[in-house]
Formats: sequence, structure tokens, C-alpha cells
Amino acid sequence: MNNQISNLLQYYSQLHHVPIELVSQPWQLECLDQHQIIVGLPEDGSKHHVIGDMIVALNPDFGKCVGGDLVTVEDTPVARIGSHFLVLLFVPKNPTATAFCRKLIDERLPKLCREFRKSIRDRMIQQFTSCVSDRKRELVSSIRDSDYEIDKLSTQQMTLARKLETDRQLLRMFEKSPEFIKARATRTYFDLMKLVPATYKSFHFNCDSIFGTTYIIEIEYEGYRYEFDPFVVECNLRKGEVLITGGTNVGGYTHPHCTDDPSNVCWGSCGHLVSRYAGSLDLHELFLLVHQFLSTYNENDPFQKIEKWNPDWCEDEDSEEPYCSWCDEYGHDVSECEECYWCEYCQHYEEHCSEDCPNRPKDEEESEEANAELAEESAA
Repeated sequence: MNNQISNLLQYYSQLHHVPIELVSQPWQLECLDQHQIIVGLPEDGSKHHVIGDMIVALNPDFGKCVGGDLVTVEDTPVARIGSHFLVLLFVPKNPTATAFCRKLIDERLPKLCREFRKSIRDRMIQQFTSCVSDRKRELVSSIRDSDYEIDKLSTQQMTLARKLETDRQLLRMFEKSPEFIKARATRTYFDLMKLVPATYKSFHFNCDSIFGTTYIIEIEYEGYRYEFDPFVVECNLRKGEVLITGGTNVGGYTHPHCTDDPSNVCWGSCGHLVSRYAGSLDLHELFLLVHQFLSTYNENDPFQKIEKWNPDWCEDEDSEEPYCSWCDEYGHDVSECEECYWCEYCQHYEEHCSEDCPNRPKDEEESEEANAELAEESAA
């Protein structure tokens, strides 16, 4: 009998593409597997029972632990049915009972298979939809981050390409004969001296650095003339670094764009030119540019407000403690924040500088890239 039932279950399993398992021990029904349909058939009943023309060995306690709905014939329970199980409570003992057993399976099992497939389908649709929603959010974030990283790497590549070409040009110049280097140094000296006494008071050398001393620097802003004590601009010829000392110290700032740390200077948009002139030892253009920088004030991006150097200026007593909207802390404003940069393309403070800005105009990037490629081809 078990072989006949087993073959019938295999047929429905293949027909509906669902897993169906035949069990005959009570303990096998105690922990039902939710991932397949269970059909229970007891090994034998406790006693023979006659139901109409059927003779069966009835076992009404078989599968009682699983619950389900009872199927009765002439008030006699013959099966239990649940969402994913069909438990028979009898063993057929004559052909009529065997035919009834097959009929019961034929009537009940296809519906169980369809409901089982529907539950699996609904769970998969729900899980699939939930995963797609999560993946969509992840992909949006990943694409945004990847676009930014690509733009950042492209900018770094172009910057490095420009630096590489500049370094090659400098190396070609520095590899020329000692006579050429001496002639270049002589021309640089005479060009530098043209800034004395009109722009700089004096220049002097010490070890690897050349120092330029300014006169009193005057900046006129909103009808008031601000005076700063002379600055000393140092260019280290070996390192290509520019340091600024002197000025009038107010609360640790010697200039609206300079602190009392000689290396802490907010160059703004002229920073790349300062690096280029210092690296190429174009001292005339470098010291002229730095003097222009010291003589101007950018109210949008200062280390310190220029009004601080006005002894008659008083801050509003009701003004609150400075607050940084970027790092959400008090004690400094966003222009003094060490965690962000002013981006000229975004026109506000960001965690990237202008050179790394993903909003940088493509035509400018392409133009610079084309120039870099042209320079490389010329060098080759």
C-alpha cells in the first residue's frame, strides 16, 4: 500500500513542482517542515473499523499533535488537513477503502499543492520586492559615491598630469648647463630687484631661503583704512615653500588671511599660482603675487574679520557665540572650520576643495585635460 501511495505522491509532486514527503511515524509529525507538503499514513491502526463498504485499520490519534481540520465519514474521522499537510488516520484493508484513500488524496492534495505554491510565490514576491527596494537605495548611494570618486580621481589625474608636466619642464631647465643656470639666476635677481623700493623694502638671503620685507600694508574696506605692520615673505628655494611672518597680531591672526603660524595661509584662488611660481623659482612673479595677496581682503573667506584690526570697532554685545553649521559645534564659524573647504563651483563650504569638486564644469576639465595631453605630446 505504501508503494502505491508513494507513487501517487510522486506523480503530484512532479505535476505541481512541489516537494511532497510521505511519513508514517508519529514523531515525524511533531516538527513539520514548512518547506514541503507532508502526507501522513500510519503503519497500522489499533483496530479494524467498518465504514460503509470500507474496512480500515483506524488510528484516530495519529497526527493529533499537528491539529488541522478533521475529515469525517459517517461521523468517523478519517483524515486531518492543514495548510501544508494531509494526515490519513486509517490504513485501507479492502479495495473499497484503498479506492477511497486514493480518491481522498486526489481530491485534497492538488488544492494543497496550489495553496503551497501560492504561499511560496507570495513570500518570494514580498521578499523580492523588499530586496529590490533596499538594493535600489544601495545602488543610488553607490552610484553617487562612484560618480564622485571617478570625478575626484579624474581631477587628481589631471592635477598630477599637470604637475608631472611642470616637473618635467623644470627638470629640463635645471638640467641645462651651469652657464645657463647662472644666467637664469642673474635675470631672476635683476627682475626681483625691480620690486625694490616700489613694492618691497628689501630682499636678503639666508641658507636656502630668500626673504622679502614689505612696507606697511594698507587695505581699504568699507571706508576704513587698515594698516598692518610690515610682513616678511620667505621662499624656500629648495623646498618650493612660501611662509609669511610679521604683520599685526590680533588674537593669533596677523592678517585676515594669515595666522601667526607662518605656514597657515589661506591663499584662496591664487594658491595654485603660488605653488607654480615657487616650484619654478619664478621669484619676481611670486613675490609680486604675494604682495597683491597681502594687500587685498576677501570678505567671503577670511580667517578673521578685518574689522578686528579696527580699534574703534565693537562687536554686537548680543551676538551669540560663533557657530559652525558644518560640524555643528560652537566656538568657530564655518570659515574657520578645519573640516571643510570653500568650493567656488558649489559657492558654499564643502568637504572637497574646488579642484576636487564633482560640479566642476566639464568644459574646463576637458580643456585642462587637452592642454595636459598637448604638453605631453610636445614633450615627447
